[in-house]
Amino acid sequence: MTSNIAESLNAVTKYARELPIVELLEYMRTLLERWTKEKLLKAKSTFTYLRYKFNKELDDNRTLSHKLRVRSDYLLNQIHKQDNVRASTDYIHTIIDGVRHYIVCLENKRCSYGQFQLDELPCPHTLAALRHMDESFEQYCSPYYTRANLLRTYEIPVNPLPD
Repeated sequence: MTSNIAESLNAVTKYARELPIVELLEYMRTLLERWTKEKLLKAKSTFTYLRYKFNKELDDNRTLSHKLRVRSDYLLNQIHKQDNVRASTDYIHTIIDGVRHYIVCLENKRCSYGQFQLDELPCPHTLAALRHMDESFEQYCSPYYTRANLLRTYEIPVNPLPD
C-alpha cells in the first residue's frame, strides 16, 4: 500500500531512477524546489480565510445547511409549529432535520452526525447552529485548513546547491 505522495514521486521520477546517485539526488532536489515554489505562489494567491479546497467544502456545507433549514422549516413550522434549531444553552443546540435530531456542542466542536469532529470543519448542522447564534465559522475550523498555515508550510525554501 502506498500513499498518494509516494505514487506521485514514483510517476515523476520513473526515468530518473536510472541516473547515478548524485544526479538522482539533484533531480529530486530541483523537483522539490520547483514544487515548493509553485505551491507557495498558489498559496499567496489565496485570499479566503480557508484554503480553496476547504473553503469550497464549507460553502457546500453552508448550502446544505440552508436546504436543511428550508426542508425542516417546512416540515416543522407547517406541521409542528417549531423551529429547526433549538438552543439548550449558549453552546448546545438541537438541529431538527425532518424526523432526525442532531446535537451540536459548539464548545467541544462536536455534532452527533460525526462529520464536524472528523473533518474539523463545520458540518451543515453546526453551520445552522452558528447561523442561529449569528456567530462566525472561523473559530470552529481547524487551523490546519487556514491560508496562514498553508503559507507557513512553504516558508522554508528548498535552496539551490553550488557546483
